[in-house]
Amino acid sequence: MNNYFIKKLFILFLYWTPLFSYAWNPLGHMVIANIAYQHLEPHVQKKVDKIVSYFGLEYPSMASFLQMAYWPDTLRAQKIETFTHWHYIDVPFTDDGSELKNIIDTDNIVWAINNIKPIIKYKYTNSYEQARFLAFLIHIVGDIHQPLHTVSYLSAAYPNGDQGGNLYFIRYNNERIKLHRFWDNGLGTLDQSATLENAEVLTAAITDKYPQAYFGKQVSDLDLNHWVQEGMVNAKGYVYTVSANQTPNNDYLKTGRKIAERQVALAGYRLATLLNYLLS
Repeated sequence: MNNYFIKKLFILFLYWTPLFSYAWNPLGHMVIANIAYQHLEPHVQKKVDKIVSYFGLEYPSMASFLQMAYWPDTLRAQKIETFTHWHYIDVPFTDDGSELKNIIDTDNIVWAINNIKPIIKYKYTNSYEQARFLAFLIHIVGDIHQPLHTVSYLSAAYPNGDQGGNLYFIRYNNERIKLHRFWDNGLGTLDQSATLENAEVLTAAITDKYPQAYFGKQVSDLDLNHWVQEGMVNAKGYVYTVSANQTPNNDYLKTGRKIAERQVALAGYRLATLLNYLLS
C-alpha cells in the first residue's frame, strides 16, 4: 500500500464515534503516551506539540498527545478495517505438536511501524498527515507490547490459531471472557475511566514501580523483532498458563498484573526513545 493511497483514505476520517477496545484499553494507551511524553527531549516535545495541534484541528475531542493515542481504535469502531492488521502480528506457536502454519499478514504491526517511521521523520511531510501517522505510531507501539498482539496459539482446539487470544475464553468475575480482552485491561489494572486525571495517577504509580532505569538497555532497543520475541516469551511463559474455560487463580492475577504494568511502562519509554530519534 503506497503512501498516496493511504493519504486519500484519510480524507474519510473527519469524525469519530464511541470507542470499542481492541488493544490496551483507552486508559492503557493514554498512560503509555503520558510516559513517553514525559521522557521526550525538550526540543522534541515542542515538535510533538506542534504536530498534535494539527490533529486537534480535525479532531477537537482528541486534542492532546494522550487522547490521540487511542484514535486508531475509533476507526475500527466505525468499521473502517483498512488498518486493522496494523495492530498486531500473529506469530504462531504451539505446545501440543500441532502443525505451525504461516498465518502472518504482510501488512502487520512490524510492517506498519517500519513504514510510519520515515513519514514522521521526513520534515516535508504534510502536517495533517504527519499528525495522523503520529497517532498511529503512538498507538501501535503500545499494541506491540501487549503480548497477545504478537502471537497466535495453535493447538488441536485452535488449528488455525486463536487470533491472539480472541478465540481463547476464560472465566472471570462470573463471566466468560476472551483472554485477549482480559489482558487488554491489564488483568484489572487498567479497568478505570479513560480520563486525563486517571492517566496521570496511574502513570505516576506505574513509573514509581518501574522507572526507566529498571529496564536498562531495553529502553534503547528499537529492534522490532526483539519486541515481538519479548511478547512471545511472555505469552508462552505466562499468558497461556491459565487453561481455557478456567478461572485464573490469585497467583496468575498478581504476576499477570505486574507483567502488564511492566509492558505499559516499557512501551512508554521505548516510544520516547523512538520519537527522540525520529524528531531530533
